[in-house]
Amino acid sequence: MTSAPSTLPAASPLAESLGVYVHFPYCLQKCPYCDFLSVPVERREIPHGPYANAVIRELELRAASLDAGPLRSVFFGGGTPSLWEPRELGRVLAAISSRFCERLDFVEITAECNPSSFDARVAEGLLEAGVNRISLGVQSLDAGRLAFLGRLHDGDGAIRALRLALDAGFARVSADLIFGVAGQSAEQAAEEARQLAGLGLSHLSAYALTIEPGTRFGELDRRGRLPLLADEVVADTFLAVERALETEGLAHYEVSNYARPGSEAAHNLGYWRGQQYLGLGAGAWGTLRRRGRHLRTRTTPSIERYLRLPDAALPLDLDAEGEFVAVVEELSAETALSERVMLGLRLAEGLDVQLLEAETGAPFWTRERRRAVDKWRQRGALRLDGERLRLAKDCWLLADGIIRELI
Repeated sequence: MTSAPSTLPAASPLAESLGVYVHFPYCLQKCPYCDFLSVPVERREIPHGPYANAVIRELELRAASLDAGPLRSVFFGGGTPSLWEPRELGRVLAAISSRFCERLDFVEITAECNPSSFDARVAEGLLEAGVNRISLGVQSLDAGRLAFLGRLHDGDGAIRALRLALDAGFARVSADLIFGVAGQSAEQAAEEARQLAGLGLSHLSAYALTIEPGTRFGELDRRGRLPLLADEVVADTFLAVERALETEGLAHYEVSNYARPGSEAAHNLGYWRGQQYLGLGAGAWGTLRRRGRHLRTRTTPSIERYLRLPDAALPLDLDAEGEFVAVVEELSAETALSERVMLGLRLAEGLDVQLLEAETGAPFWTRERRRAVDKWRQRGALRLDGERLRLAKDCWLLADGIIRELI
């Protein structure tokens, strides 16, 4: 078993550390709000070993030309990684460790799990593989809301899974919660958050229900058949959840995330701070520095095609679009800066403007941005302390509109 890092990596230049994201695209049932690549399948039908072989092969090919610093984090997301046989997940993690570091003692290693597929055998296997952080997709503790969200577990099952993770010995345990569901009051959402935090979780992500195109909820909404809460009720719920979790000792460090001191998600902080990450697995996105270029790539979302990767003839260039690569996009300096602003202002720590310009090569203080910053500073929504720009916490509900003006 490995331990989670005792301190979080600080904000740093893009090349100084690396996150690795591994996408596992299989799940038991597609949730109606989910727009991630996921395919419902029975567990016995999952190609556990062949999929691990393909991920390891992709790692070998991508890592050959990768210039990266120390490994910061590994995140197994999905889909439902708790459906993957832990020994196969462990083979992938061992290959990542072999390529990037001798020891994983100070690397955050997260596996996303669902209560319906997380039991003692899976917990023991993930610990043995080296996972030190579990993120459980609880979403709700209420039977009606769970049914509406298409979840396969009940409230008691969610609590059992969380207690199992806490008792099993994982260094950190996080839960996901969805609020703003039709029929839910602000106090009901706050009570769910309090109940989860009271179990002793180190981290909790609380997301307002969002309706994405291409999902079942998206189609129902398009037809006017999806019940939704009014925006003002969602806003009240956001604030009620914040008060509840801060009372329980979890700091609100990002718009949708709370943590006990030192337990912030290092992998996600890498995204928000603009640090590079390697994406592995069918449909996985990655953003890396390659010979002075800022590249975003997406592996093919075709699982059948992806499984053929280990047998592909060499040489094979995964920095170019082709059979196994769906997207290769070179980000301009301005695009990289805009994305950093969009993500960085979601953090309580905000952005270091000088560092941002140095890392992206684009100027922040254009005439338009200075005008927008001055406007929102006068209204008390933005604060500039030296070179650090941040959103006032009581204006986080306005984050999307303010950020749009800056980018």
